[in-house]
Amino acid sequence: MKVVCDRATLTRGVQIASGVVAPKSPKPALGCIKFESRPGRVTLLATDLEVGIRVELDKMDVQQPGDSLIPADRLHGILRELEADTITLSSTNQETEIVAPGSRFKVLGDDPNDFPMVPEFPAPAEAPAGKKKEKNGAEEAKPAEPVVEGIFSAGADDLLGLIKRTLFATAKENTRYALNGVLWEVAGNSLTLVATDGRRLSLARGKCKNGPKDTASAIVPSKAMLLIERCLTDGVEAEGQVRILIREKDILLEMPPVDGARRIVYSRLVDGHFPKYEDVIPKDFDKKATLSTAAFAAAVRKAALLTNEESRGVSLKFSEQELVVTSRTPEMGEAEVRITVEYAGEPMEVGFNPVYLLDAVKVIDSEQFVFNLKGPNKPGVITEGKLFTHVVMPVSIV
Repeated sequence: MKVVCDRATLTRGVQIASGVVAPKSPKPALGCIKFESRPGRVTLLATDLEVGIRVELDKMDVQQPGDSLIPADRLHGILRELEADTITLSSTNQETEIVAPGSRFKVLGDDPNDFPMVPEFPAPAEAPAGKKKEKNGAEEAKPAEPVVEGIFSAGADDLLGLIKRTLFATAKENTRYALNGVLWEVAGNSLTLVATDGRRLSLARGKCKNGPKDTASAIVPSKAMLLIERCLTDGVEAEGQVRILIREKDILLEMPPVDGARRIVYSRLVDGHFPKYEDVIPKDFDKKATLSTAAFAAAVRKAALLTNEESRGVSLKFSEQELVVTSRTPEMGEAEVRITVEYAGEPMEVGFNPVYLLDAVKVIDSEQFVFNLKGPNKPGVITEGKLFTHVVMPVSIV
């Protein structure tokens, strides 16, 4: 293999692929990035056997096609330190040479044949050409239309928004493996993402195109969700649709191209049962507060300054036109912050973990949101219209 390429383009692709690499895998090949060089294109592949990615870089000067397997951490470190605009990579057997003006590296790798397969996004099949009648009675073939069974699409920005509103609520460590992922539900033109860690639940609704008539669902692991988010954030300037295919045991996503790079994310699905989230969301509220998003976030942050791990809670005291946010810690002191609020219902006081409140509020785009309440021992529900719902459990304030 021999490739002459733009260093910045390659570095960007390697950074994305490195996020998948298993750093301490017993299989050396999984600590590497595989290069597949074909005329005009270099494809970077990385996987930990659960999550994988293909980064296809077009317009590459491939002087000798071939494959190579290069340790991800060493490759990333070398590319980060080089300053040249153009570099040359050449591989023979299990050794790769990286050459730039004034620098030369020989990196030992592994056998490319030992690297597991990373699935490609299926190409659409061609439907049989139809026929249409002309005025003279003759028949002329219609252009064939692509057949894409099971594939639907969502806007890149829309999908990124859904992920940001749910991923933070997944469980970091939980014996219930299904909670370590995000539930996807798609039906028709509706796409819903849900995440919970048992103490809070976040639900975001969005739109898609060409979804199945019957609801399809899948639990996508948190690592895959982080990779999808990273790909979409890295390509935030790209406009277009993310093509998505949910199968029985895995999911594939094809991102819109960015600077000539095409990214395909693969992930196995979490095998488990997600909680019936509709049953978790309270419906019968008798108290409703409409709050300024910025003012509420500032008040909670100020009160949280005088909390610690043992006393992780702030008190929210609602009255007709005022919300008082307080915290009290014996060894640190106490804080009190007052803001105006539109409140309907009997005055009440309830405690919440400030981290959970701030996590939910910082993903709200609107200037105002609604906080629905029932009682001091009942969960509160933060909503932004009908597109975002966040349920948070109360904590006891001593």
